[in-house]
Amino acid sequence: MSALFEQFILESRELLEAAGAALLRLERDPADQGAVNDLFRALHTLKGATALFDMAPFTRMVHAGEDALMAVRDGRAAMHGELADRLLGLLDTGVAWIDGLEHSQSLPDDADARAQAQEAGLRAALGRPAEVAGSVTPAGFAWVDELPEAERAKAAGRTVTAIAYDPAEDCFFAGDDPLDLCRRIPDLLLLRIEAAGAWPPLTDIDPYRCVLRFRALSGAPKDELTRLFRGVPDQVSLAAVAIPVLAGPVSPAVPPSLATAMLREQARILRLPGSDVETAARRAAVLRAARNILGAEGRDAEGPVLDRAAEGPADGLIRCIETLADGEAALAQATPVAPAVPARRALRVDAERMDRLMALVGELVVAKGSLPYLAREAQEGRSADALAQGIKDAHGRIDSIVGELQDAVLRLRLLPLSRVFDPLPRLVRDTARRLGKPVELHLSGGETEADKDILDILGEPLLHLVRNGLDHGVEPPERRRAAGKPEVATIRIQAFQDSGGVVVEVSDDGAGIDAEAVRRKAVGRGALTAEQAAALSDAEALRLILLPGVSTSETVSDLSGRGVGMDAVRGAVEQAGGRVEVASTPGAGTRFRLVLPLTMMVTRLVMVETAGALYGFPVTLVTGMHRVPHGAIRRMKHAESVVLQDTVVPLLRLRRLLNLPEDERVRSGEAVLLVDLGGQPVALVVDAFRERADVVLKPMTGLLARLRGYAGTAVLGDGRLLLALNLRELV
Repeated sequence: MSALFEQFILESRELLEAAGAALLRLERDPADQGAVNDLFRALHTLKGATALFDMAPFTRMVHAGEDALMAVRDGRAAMHGELADRLLGLLDTGVAWIDGLEHSQSLPDDADARAQAQEAGLRAALGRPAEVAGSVTPAGFAWVDELPEAERAKAAGRTVTAIAYDPAEDCFFAGDDPLDLCRRIPDLLLLRIEAAGAWPPLTDIDPYRCVLRFRALSGAPKDELTRLFRGVPDQVSLAAVAIPVLAGPVSPAVPPSLATAMLREQARILRLPGSDVETAARRAAVLRAARNILGAEGRDAEGPVLDRAAEGPADGLIRCIETLADGEAALAQATPVAPAVPARRALRVDAERMDRLMALVGELVVAKGSLPYLAREAQEGRSADALAQGIKDAHGRIDSIVGELQDAVLRLRLLPLSRVFDPLPRLVRDTARRLGKPVELHLSGGETEADKDILDILGEPLLHLVRNGLDHGVEPPERRRAAGKPEVATIRIQAFQDSGGVVVEVSDDGAGIDAEAVRRKAVGRGALTAEQAAALSDAEALRLILLPGVSTSETVSDLSGRGVGMDAVRGAVEQAGGRVEVASTPGAGTRFRLVLPLTMMVTRLVMVETAGALYGFPVTLVTGMHRVPHGAIRRMKHAESVVLQDTVVPLLRLRRLLNLPEDERVRSGEAVLLVDLGGQPVALVVDAFRERADVVLKPMTGLLARLRGYAGTAVLGDGRLLLALNLRELV
């Protein structure tokens, strides 16, 4: 069944995604009959699939959602916010179960209780009282009412069969095994084993005498249990008992994760007293430990935040570590507990693209067949000119096919951006309801295609930008009315291809960003001096919000306000070879522009030579190449600068950044590469310019993966090794 089960996992995820999208459409327009049909079809198909694998709680839960939807379709109930919340919760539970099934091939232990809770919640949202309300426990079964809520959770909201089994003291001599009998109870929801009376002294215990009694709850009908206990009818009592719906969900508080506890401990270690030598050693050890904790948790994007905090005073590093720990704790409290196993990476490919790939492979095989003939002719002494022409022709054919083959393989990985757009309507809907801000989300360009790796990187930045827009950009309804704006705010996300790359714009019509407030916050955080802040234009000041710890929010919420998210957005986008642009008008709104390459498989680099080695920089970062005479370079203490394109630009030397020996040769001028680092131009002195090249970058592995200044390596056509540099990390 493994192949069928894998197909079930894949299709169930797609059905749950389709159901979620249809439900959001139905909530926006309850008269949308197409949305009703799409949602009903998805749930019905999912119910049949779960029944195939005998997942009774899953099937029952989806069936309850189907019944609720049937009531809406028949006009017996109206779609409203609470009912939509319940149905979305049902879908969320389904997603968590599918993830767990992929990992362990079984539903969680509390699946039955959670399914019953979902049923009860849907009944309440539809306005129907729970079937068990007001029921009376039969005489002799008062112990059911005395059960703690945690033990009744699996049976909550159901009418079940209560079992009171008091075996005879000499039952073993009659061939009875009470425990084995109880183990065979179908649909067992609860089993309690108690002493029938006071325990005798240890020396007086008779191992051949049963001194236990058994209390159980079962979802099976009474008749079925009567047949099971037919051998001991005088020792067992059965009764149908209605278990009330619990007042609220019973779930233990989520304890701080191990990462949170370890980060907090690192902050405590930094506060310990000691000499300067001890403090410095402790600081280095804490920094290494914190980096390792973040890496183990898959939070490498926050590493630069920690590194920059480490360059300042100890108090700043302590605050940074505590912020990272608090962020992890808030995430743990807000996220349902689920198996920490990533979903399988599945990629569906159009048949036409596969056919094209196979056709090109066939052409390549034919072209390769000409090489043995050329080798034989070379052995037979064919003239050099004719042989050279034959090799040139064969190379031309193979080169053309390989180029088309590369393009075909890249297109296999191209996916529409709708893959990362799909979770956003749900995010906007839930967050807007929570904040009490009516918001409309407009998506366009979802059909724009990009490499799968780009989509993987783009997902998290988009979530950060949308959350920030909802929390800080969009004003409350009363403020919008006072400003003469529509009460319903608008967030727009559009995507398109431009100059061989992908552009995603996220904009809102909210309050905008106050450039002066950003300057004050940056100065307060020590990111720059007051004089430097005053010299910035408004457009340059807006880019300061991309720095770590800079947030214009006066309050910190579990959504945003720590100044970490925007730095993570910039880090993720620049890691993919892209850039982030910010534009805002106070009172009118804000727009973020993410410019990303179309693919990360093949990267176009500008190559330079320094100290006899080749290095590469992404073409997207390079804005110019210049020959600068020595007299044009200005020095102030150890800092150097140069005027390029009517702008004073800081000048750095690649040899010094890489700790290479200085160049002792006398030159008439310097080869200067002008690069754009997040809106800040930087002039980089290299030994010589080389050509541009399209290369396949391979990331550093093992111990070399810790060298943040290197983006990867590539082998050139002539066999030389090229190191691609991450200039932002070097600077």
